[in-house]
Order: sequence, then C-alpha cells, then structure tokens
Amino acid sequence: MDQPSKKHGRLRQMRVVAIRPRGSPRQQPPPPPERAAGTEPSAFPEVPVPFSSLDILPPILRSLDAMGYRQATEVQARAIPLARSGRDLIVESRTGTGKTTAFGVPLIETIETGRPAVQALVLCPARELSIQVSEELARLGRDSGVRVLTIYGGDPMARQTDGLRRGAHVVVGTPGRILDHLRQGTLRLDAVRFLVLDEADRMLDMGFEKEVRQILEQVPKQRQTLMFSATIPSAIEAIASRYQRDPERLMLSQDALYVTDVQHLFCILSRMDKAAALYRLLEYETPSSSMIFCNTRAETRLVHSYLAMRGLPVAMISSDLPQRKREQVMRRFRKKELKHLVATDVAARGIDIEDLSHVFIYSTPDSSDQYIHRAGRTGRIGKTGRVISFVSAFDLMNFNRLVRANHLKAYEIDVPSDDEVARRKVRRIVDTLKELAGRLSADERAEYEAMAQGILDDAERLAIVGYLLKTHFEAEAARGVLDEAGGADAETAGEAAGGQAAKPYALHDTGTSAPARHSPAGGGPAGGSAPGGGRRRRRRRRGGGGGHGSPGGHAPGSA
Repeated sequence: MDQPSKKHGRLRQMRVVAIRPRGSPRQQPPPPPERAAGTEPSAFPEVPVPFSSLDILPPILRSLDAMGYRQATEVQARAIPLARSGRDLIVESRTGTGKTTAFGVPLIETIETGRPAVQALVLCPARELSIQVSEELARLGRDSGVRVLTIYGGDPMARQTDGLRRGAHVVVGTPGRILDHLRQGTLRLDAVRFLVLDEADRMLDMGFEKEVRQILEQVPKQRQTLMFSATIPSAIEAIASRYQRDPERLMLSQDALYVTDVQHLFCILSRMDKAAALYRLLEYETPSSSMIFCNTRAETRLVHSYLAMRGLPVAMISSDLPQRKREQVMRRFRKKELKHLVATDVAARGIDIEDLSHVFIYSTPDSSDQYIHRAGRTGRIGKTGRVISFVSAFDLMNFNRLVRANHLKAYEIDVPSDDEVARRKVRRIVDTLKELAGRLSADERAEYEAMAQGILDDAERLAIVGYLLKTHFEAEAARGVLDEAGGADAETAGEAAGGQAAKPYALHDTGTSAPARHSPAGGGPAGGSAPGGGRRRRRRRRGGGGGHGSPGGHAPGSA
C-alpha cells in the first residue's frame, strides 16, 4: 500500500478525516449517523405533538392542515403556547426548524381583522427571507382574513404604499425599506402589538443594528416582542435587555446547529479542476436539488455559465441580479423547474428550500459560521443531506480549522471519472426503462418483445437501440418528464451562452451514454471558444475580472 502523502499525513494529525492513502481503492463514506429506533434528532421532541393539541384557533388549524402540517416541531411545540400567553421570547434555533410557524400562529391570533391598521411587524435581514415569511403568514392567515404585506428594497415604493393604504394587518420587511416608509410617513407603527425579529444575528451581521434600534424606538412599548436567532451574541443580548420585558428563553439550536445528520465530504483538487469536478459530481450524484456556494459574484457567474453550457438545469442569484429576476429564479427553484442554484452567501441569506439534497461548497468560506450557514441549507427538519467541499492545497488548513471549529468529521472522496459517470448514467437509464416496461399490458409486452427480438437479431442492433434511446429521452426531456436525460432550460442556458440556447444533453447513437467531455484541465469556455466569449473578454478588459475564463481561477468581485 502506498504511503500517505505529506499533505495527507498533516491532515490526519489534525484529526479532520480518516484519510484514504493515495492509490488505495475508493471507499464510500459512512452513512449519516443513525439514531436508535423510535428516536428523533435532538432538535425535535421525542413524542410528536399534534397541532390539534395546542389549542389553536380553528381557522388557523384549518390552514395548518391545508398546508400539510400535522405535527409540531420542537420550536413550534414550545414557542406557540408561550407566545400565546403573551410572553416575550428569545428563541435560539437554527433556520429550517419551523420558526415561521412558531411565531406565525400566535401572530395571526392577535390580529383584529376589522381594524385596518398595521398590528404586527416582522423584521428580516434579507429580501428573500421577507418574501418566504410573508407567503407563510399569508397561508396561515388565509381563513382568518389577515392581510400580509411585504416591504423590501428593490420593489417599487408605490406598490408598497398602495398596500399600506388598503389596510395591511401584518408588515414583513427589511429594516432599510421599513425605515424609508417611516421617514416618508407612509407607514405607521402606533397600532403594532406583536413584533418579531427573525434571524436577528444575521440582521446585525449585515450592519442593520442602527436601523433595528431606530425602528424599535417607534413601536409602542406595550407590545409583545419575539426574537429568533441561530446564535445569541452580546449585541442580541443588549437589544433584548433594552427592548424586551423579562423574556422567556428557549435554547434549541445547540445540537442541531452542527448539522450532525448531514454527510460532510470533500475533494482535494486544484482550483483549475473545480469546474469539471463539479459537473462530474452533479452527473454522478444526480441530486434532487442542490445549492452551489461561491465566494464572489464573478465566480458565481462563471460557474453558472460552465454548467448551463453543458446542459444542466441551473440558475444563479447574486446581489447584483435585479430583484424581479431573483424572485423569478427562486420561484422556479422551489417548483423544481430548476435543479441547481449557484449563489453567494449574501444572496442566499434566509433562503429555506425543502428537500435540498446536496450543498456544494465550491470555494472554502472564511469563517465557521459561513460553513454552517451553507451546510445548513440541507438536512432540514430531520432530513439527511450531503455537503461536498472543493478544497485546494491553498485552502487545506483553513478547511481543517472550519471542520474542527464545528466539531464535525469530514471524509475525502474521489471525483468520479468519465467512465464511472457513464456507468452510473447507464444504470439509471436501465432502471427507468425497466420501470416503464413494467407498465405494459400483457398484449403490449408480447407485441413489443417481438419487435425487440427482431432488433437484437440485426447486425446494427447497437446503433438501432442507441437511436431509440436518443429519440425517447429527447422526447421525455422536451416534455420535462425525465430530468436526468434533459438539458438546461432554454432561458437559463441562453443567458449563460450570450443569448444562444445551450445544446441539450443527448445520448450517443451507440447507446453508451458517456457524459460530455470537459475542457482541458477542467477549464471553462475560454475567451472566444464558446458563445458569449467575446462578452466575457470585453468584461475583463473593463476590469470585470474572471481569471482566464475558468471558474477555477481566482476572480475578483465581492459577494
């Protein structure tokens, strides 16, 4: 057996992973930690609590039932009764545990629908989170007649002002835009009785402490205040002592914060190989949906372009994307019309996607909090997930520090080869066709098996079968039936290609289903080698960055 390299030896001494020596066979990482039968993750109660046992008003209970919510999570089971009693709360709980419903149920119950005034205010750190919270509250209040309005930057002030004039009962928004309305006199808070600070720590991290304090000074003192936060730093404690009355504390995130039900994996590779590795892993793993985190906007654009040009259903969000486009992308991602989302940390703050199976960390983050924020997008509400980090030699020590700081174990994996990807793809195709064949009636089966035998007896059988597979999966992809054989959606791919739609993935006529070849050294489309290259060259000449046309290279630009 080969001896571990010096790099691997150093990593083992740091106790991050059990490293596989170079040249030894690939080993699968262990499955996510198993729990004893009948137990649940530590963030959830051992005995499920039905919402019907929490004495919730019938209209809200009907809304919960229509939303498919039957059992309360721990934060819901513990926070709802306390909030309904009128107590101020500080709740330490990670994103994805059902916090919106935890404060949404008591919030809706406090609203007097016959009174056309803003009676509840929810502050959020980001636009996307504001939209998510508003949609959830609107669904909860559907049968109660509660009107919810979202207020955030990038949306026309006139539309928001019109909504306020029509008598919104609940306002959800970002601190900056809410302050704008307060200064213009279009928003009054004198009737507010219920105040929520959602993801309070992230609000302060983003520099909103001054704005939050200014807003809190304008809310009536006779109110109920709830703060939800993944961590409780000293700044949060200071706000609580100033603006809350003897708050009840629920500390629920200590165990769940470290995403222990998630597999933490990593690949050691050069920056120039990252794009090709990402494409192969996406083709091999076939996530139901994934988020790909980059450190800069320039890197986000390049990674998105690389994947879209290869026919994957991918979109991107970054802080320089117009708000209307961001909302459109998020709607399509939630509806599973897009499978992969490339994002920066700033753009992805507050995004909560159900059933996100994979997170790819394309660039190593700077802090352990960033790593947890990224990894925490998957493994929601007791589900498992996979986090795969791409680590260069330059980032190795930093990655080790992040893993140790979060008390995690990460396992090295190899990037699958073209042959491994092809074999996995063939296996999926065979399994799919077997399932379709099982739906045939006896008469249909006899008829088509006779045709198949004729094909198998022909000398050109491989070419014939390959052509049949090609036409079948192209038709399925066109109807959006089978994602795995389809290509990127035309709009996304077209934007990445400078206005030209990317060519969809198609099986070869031989039926081998090998994946498309990558650029040398995993580089992305170079300057003029693909549609849109000229535009990228012009951007570089203007100082837009982007390295040498490969997503693996260093590119300037902030998130």
